[in-house]
Amino acid sequence: MTTKSPSGLIGPVAVLDVLTAEVQEQVRGYAAGLDLRFAPSASAQDFAATVRGAPYIVARSLGLSAEVLKQADAVQLVHQWGTGTDGIALDVARMRGIPVARSPGLNAPTVADLTIGLMLATLRRIPQIDATTRAGNWGPAALISGARDLNGMTVGLVGYGAIGQEVARRLSGFGCPVLYHRRSGPIAGSTARHATLDEIFSTCDVVSLHAPLTDSTRHLVGAAQLAQMKPGAFLINTSRGGLVDEAALTTALQSGAIAGAGLDVFAQEPVNPDNPLLALDNVVALPHIGGRTDDNLERMVSHWAANIRAFDAGQGIDPECIVP
Repeated sequence: MTTKSPSGLIGPVAVLDVLTAEVQEQVRGYAAGLDLRFAPSASAQDFAATVRGAPYIVARSLGLSAEVLKQADAVQLVHQWGTGTDGIALDVARMRGIPVARSPGLNAPTVADLTIGLMLATLRRIPQIDATTRAGNWGPAALISGARDLNGMTVGLVGYGAIGQEVARRLSGFGCPVLYHRRSGPIAGSTARHATLDEIFSTCDVVSLHAPLTDSTRHLVGAAQLAQMKPGAFLINTSRGGLVDEAALTTALQSGAIAGAGLDVFAQEPVNPDNPLLALDNVVALPHIGGRTDDNLERMVSHWAANIRAFDAGQGIDPECIVP
């Protein structure tokens, strides 16, 4: 059923993310025909106010809690801005018969680029050296001596969906042997080699996480897995913070059990400024920006906007986009 707001556009469409005025205008430009209503802050109260009366909700990295979803009195469709739906209260959506959609694979090239960049930044200690250079210290020997080459390192990918496969393609240019673990088994024709988790953690120089966050993958990387890793190994996470036991990772980094970590995601987001990982010199920390480029913004918004327009017109959505 077509749903028009007082403006004559489809909606309102509640967008649960905190965006600058400039980015809001960009999003509106890519979402023609939709009446977008942006949350003014990330508070539960503002999220709840934003979804009231809205037939469509778009959730991003800040998620859609059960508390907020229960107050969405007119919602007909929830759409994830991206792929991972672990932040959405799916049980509440299913109970109320509200379909949930996502945009599978669209942000894979962008996140894969960031993954390679985070590997290089972590191994070469780029942020730390940049900071000391800006402070007037030219060529600090102590920092440069800790830098490592990505070239030729054995990289293990935990999870081998669209993003993991894009990362593997990029690593071929660095001459890196690539191992991957996929719960459903090996993929025919892949140049990377399927391996067990134990082999990946015990033999790889770099372990990069690309698995979804589920009950079975929460704290997939804990004290036992970190103890398996080589002393000079690095952990990269551009997937979900909940995959890692952060207390165990902090201990491993402080003790030198592993050499460093590059983290784009944390168990709590926005990350608590007191998180001990942020105080460690061998950690490169980013604020969940894996998919956040101007190029990907257009690609992602155009996709979820097209899905909402199709749903509103009664045309349905590609079944690949619907969360079972």
